[in-house]
Amino acid sequence: MKKCIHTTHWVVCILFAGLVVQNTAAADSIDRWYHPSRVELGEKVYTDNCAMCHGPRAEATPEWMKQDPDGFFPPPPLNGTAHTWHHPFQELASKIKFGGVGGKMPSFTEKLTDEQIVNVLAWIQSLWPDEIYTAWWRIQQRAMQQQ
Repeated sequence: MKKCIHTTHWVVCILFAGLVVQNTAAADSIDRWYHPSRVELGEKVYTDNCAMCHGPRAEATPEWMKQDPDGFFPPPPLNGTAHTWHHPFQELASKIKFGGVGGKMPSFTEKLTDEQIVNVLAWIQSLWPDEIYTAWWRIQQRAMQQQ
């Protein structure tokens, strides 16, 4: 198991690294890292904490690419149709846990456990088509090699 670069995120990193060890040999497959039970638990976390901004099925708002008067973009879709899949797991978990830097994404440090963050990411990634998930998995593999 690789050591995480950011020690403040060590719990999420360890949780995820432990889940993906068995998948590292199959980086080009569409085998998902998560168990369906994580997806089910993550859907509840998402509905209770994320849907109000990102939409009930992670589809975002109609004009999510248009800046508001303060120069911020609305919450993007998380369903694989925007840029979320371009980020390795650790960055996604960090964004949920600590919020957006210079943006409106709130911190969920006091509201969600690391396990809940892992589960909500499982639910989000379950929405991604296989080709998007596979592209993300390659990004994830590179990130894990650099740690």
